[in-house]
Amino acid sequence: MSSEARLFQICYDAQTRAEVDADFEPLENAASERPDWFEYWPIRGYLRNATLEEGTFYGFFSPRFYAKTHLRGAQVHEFLRSVDAADVVTFSPHPCHSACFINVFEQGEAFYPGIARTVAAFLREVDPAFDPDTFVTHSRNTVFSNYFVARPPFWRRWLDLCERLVAHAESPASPLHAELIFRHEYRKEGGPAMPVQRKVFALERLVSYLLHVDRVKVVNYPPFSFPLSERFVGHLPELAELDRLKLAFCDTGDPRHLYAYAALRGEVLRGAYGQMDPTTAG
Repeated sequence: MSSEARLFQICYDAQTRAEVDADFEPLENAASERPDWFEYWPIRGYLRNATLEEGTFYGFFSPRFYAKTHLRGAQVHEFLRSVDAADVVTFSPHPCHSACFINVFEQGEAFYPGIARTVAAFLREVDPAFDPDTFVTHSRNTVFSNYFVARPPFWRRWLDLCERLVAHAESPASPLHAELIFRHEYRKEGGPAMPVQRKVFALERLVSYLLHVDRVKVVNYPPFSFPLSERFVGHLPELAELDRLKLAFCDTGDPRHLYAYAALRGEVLRGAYGQMDPTTAG
């Protein structure tokens, strides 16, 4: 089944505008009213104001899409043309971080302490039946950097969920307000540290929750074809096995898969980070 696709690359200035992939459409964000929301704000504006075609895929990528995935726009379009009746297609980078953490919340907590508690509190309000403590993510439902493509019904569901988080972040009366605007130090590869509010990292992880609870057909671009973080180079076989163990647990419910996962991931993380295990530090 061949699908129409409209894929956008967000640009902030003359440099990022000039670097927009020829097979993506530019999505202007130079005059953003809310730069504190980063890429979410132009995506939000487009989804709220554009007339979406129901059978069309839409995707919104940051200027660093190629750096994180080594994919060009033409390759994304080609892959989408091969997809049969999917609702969502993921192009999630950092497969090492997907594999080495039990879920996207634990991964966030390792680098931005406090985020797991904040997201858990938000999702318990949204979905009282959801238990973040037993949530397992893997290559089929992990999305980092909002690198996914979807048809309009899923985008509307995503936007509704994100707007509920926005409401908490924007309201000083909300019990989550202070947590969501807490500033973490964020450092791009090779760049200086910059303060980023927790709400940005929390919002990025909501799509993985939706892929877990929604009955949608998801297709993943082969996740282990993406570059590994430098610390994990040389550990591809172990990373693939970690992902397999999480998938096996989710498919069978057999806790022995998680026992094996815990033992192997401890070895991998110690090899990547030395004596400092990011799942226990801080």
